[in-house]
Amino acid sequence: MRFTLLTFFLLIGILTFSQAPDATGSIDGKVLDSITKTPLEYTMVRIFSAKDSLVVTGIYTDENGSFVLEEVKFGNYYLVVSNPDYKDKKISNIVLSATKPLRKMGNISLVGLGKELDEVVIQQDKNPMQIGIEKKIYNVGDDVASTGGNVTDVLNNVPSVEVDQDGGISLRGDANVTILIDGKPSNMTGGNGKSVLEGIPASSIERIEIVTNPSAKYDPDGTSGIINIVLKKNAKKGINGNVAASAGTGNLYTGSLGLNVRNTRFNLYGNYAYSYRDGYRNNFSDLNQYFGDTTSSLNQRRYGGDLNITHTAKVGMDVYIKDRNTLSWSIAGNFGDRDRTGNQINTRYNNFGDTSAVWQRDSREPNQSQNVDFALGYKWDFKDDKGSLDFNAYQSLSKGGDQGFYQQYFIYPTDSTTSDQRLYSRESNDYTTFSLDYIRMFKSRFRVESGLKMIQRNMGLRSNSESLNASGIYVPDTFSTYNYKYLESIYSAYGIVGGQYKKLKYQAGLRMEYSIQAPNLISTNQSFRNEYFNFFPSATVRYEVAKSTELSLGYSRRINRPNSGNLNPFTSYSDPYNLRSGNPALRPEYIHSIDLGLDYNTKKFIFTFALYQRYTNNVIQRVKIFYPNGTSNGTFANIDRSISSGGEIVMQIKPYPIWRNMLSFNGNYITYRDNSPSVNWNREGFVFGMKFSSTVDLLKKTLTLQINGRYSAPSVTAQGMMKPRGSVDFSADKSLLDGKWGIGLRVTDIFNTQGFYFEVDQANVFQSTQFKWETRRLIVSIRYRFGKTEFKEDKRANDNGGGGLDY
Repeated sequence: MRFTLLTFFLLIGILTFSQAPDATGSIDGKVLDSITKTPLEYTMVRIFSAKDSLVVTGIYTDENGSFVLEEVKFGNYYLVVSNPDYKDKKISNIVLSATKPLRKMGNISLVGLGKELDEVVIQQDKNPMQIGIEKKIYNVGDDVASTGGNVTDVLNNVPSVEVDQDGGISLRGDANVTILIDGKPSNMTGGNGKSVLEGIPASSIERIEIVTNPSAKYDPDGTSGIINIVLKKNAKKGINGNVAASAGTGNLYTGSLGLNVRNTRFNLYGNYAYSYRDGYRNNFSDLNQYFGDTTSSLNQRRYGGDLNITHTAKVGMDVYIKDRNTLSWSIAGNFGDRDRTGNQINTRYNNFGDTSAVWQRDSREPNQSQNVDFALGYKWDFKDDKGSLDFNAYQSLSKGGDQGFYQQYFIYPTDSTTSDQRLYSRESNDYTTFSLDYIRMFKSRFRVESGLKMIQRNMGLRSNSESLNASGIYVPDTFSTYNYKYLESIYSAYGIVGGQYKKLKYQAGLRMEYSIQAPNLISTNQSFRNEYFNFFPSATVRYEVAKSTELSLGYSRRINRPNSGNLNPFTSYSDPYNLRSGNPALRPEYIHSIDLGLDYNTKKFIFTFALYQRYTNNVIQRVKIFYPNGTSNGTFANIDRSISSGGEIVMQIKPYPIWRNMLSFNGNYITYRDNSPSVNWNREGFVFGMKFSSTVDLLKKTLTLQINGRYSAPSVTAQGMMKPRGSVDFSADKSLLDGKWGIGLRVTDIFNTQGFYFEVDQANVFQSTQFKWETRRLIVSIRYRFGKTEFKEDKRANDNGGGGLDY
């Protein structure tokens, strides 16, 4: 804390004593993609002296693609615009004088690498990582390491992101992260307590955006930040499409199809992906409980299968109304069928180590899910790039069904009771949001943002169970019969002011929220209502300390609200010795987050370094409660507080045009503190993880070879320890016939080490658990891309109102 404050005041002191030069002018403009006309943020704009070609000054564009070079001495210059994914652009004959102190460049269009304005783009070599003002962007759309995979496979290769055995996602070691799809909450992200992300194929993903310290414009949910999964939306002009298919060992098959039609008036796009993924899924557990001089032990070995079939599709359209108005709509859906089977052998030992009971439990748990997202948006860009007004309406609907069929019989002693049980449940979710966002740009690089948002969520879950009686007839029982409803409403408003003074960029904002949570277990007449009114401030400053180098300092207050699954008090008896339930008395977490970062960005080397600290009250943790009869209940609890202090390093190195490497490291020291006298949840320890990827392009960039490695060190939890884990993947891709065709090969988890292992170490209880599923696969793929340019781009200059040329 002292270090970050010292750095902040040091920067302010430097700026305070700086002197503005005399006889100066300014140059401003906006940088756009030549095809899509979308703004390009974090693009370098430099001014060179026409006399000796020396660099005079430079600046990065903001999130709107805009830039202003101030206090430039009168003289003759030329301008160079650079972006790692685009061709450099040089603009000559720029003169500043007493009669012309202001030069407006208007819109400057950059052409992507390997594409011209009037040709079809077959393949574009995007930079794998881009640094934005508020986020890091990882372009995974053409990543050979994701062939035949799904969203969780893609996220496992993203720096500082981890995925556990249940599909739970963590960022910088914290599992409380907000997952968005196309910038919006969705039932497809598993917000109902289940992860359906595994059903979204990697071939449907364009990029992953990471925001670790969001501004007041974003919802404050998520301790560690936001992960935004952007689905593909083709923006190439004319008629273009692609088809791909893959097959892998262990019965893995995927296929995808994409098509778009674009001209100067509209962009119509659609894509579809299919995934069939089969494989084993095993887990093993050893539990020891101590009661004075007596020890009770339970050994469980479960061997099973996991079949997951999904269909994912998206269709949408952007309609360009006049020059500065865009109407957009889209429909996305995910439909899945999953069937898990297992045979579990349970062995109980007495205090002398002798076997007291052996029984087998056979299970089959099929489920179905349907998720559909509707989005409607209208954006009005003000004249002269003075801002915008953006309205969005969004609705996510989902429903699903789960069944469970369980048979249990004793092997020893043979005269013990057997059981045969069936469970059925239906779940529905309705997630609706309306938002209005306003941005207004003023002179001297000052801007104001404000907005309103409403979120409404309704969830229903109904379940019933039956047991086989002595007459061979299934009759209703009370083990899993319940009716649960959940309502959540959030109303928010925010305001932001920001700007730039010389080399200093600043932004400060405040978000106000009123929220209601109402879990209701109808079957037992248990009703709860939680209401909160909160303020969430945020602030960020960035300072350009040298060419291509920026220092940043940010603060935000955030919240992690317990979701419907956390709050559901119903107890699941699918495994009678490992029960699961929610906790309706959970309180939300409140987090203070501070981030100090350094970014260095050139064509050959990108380096980002961050020091961060998170102070959390009412920490929500998954805990296990053990009972004297040998059973346990996995539930959720609030721990008084935690402090997490850490650092993150991400490097991208391109020593040669054909060779690029990415290395990331994230480590933090976390402390849990709780004053409860009945349990010991006071733990602390250092946690770190590393990821590495190396890519080589051969044969004139038609052959790509890539290796990916990841390692997660032992990590502390409130009740025990996560064991170390890691894996190594290899991928190869060959382009054929001018990039129209391609074939790929991928080997995942070469050494078959990927899994999930943890220990619970509490007073009188020690349990070790291991999860292992099919991770080592050999996958081959083939793809075909086609395109035909039938429409010409509108070459008319946009109305920039400033007399500047449209570059």
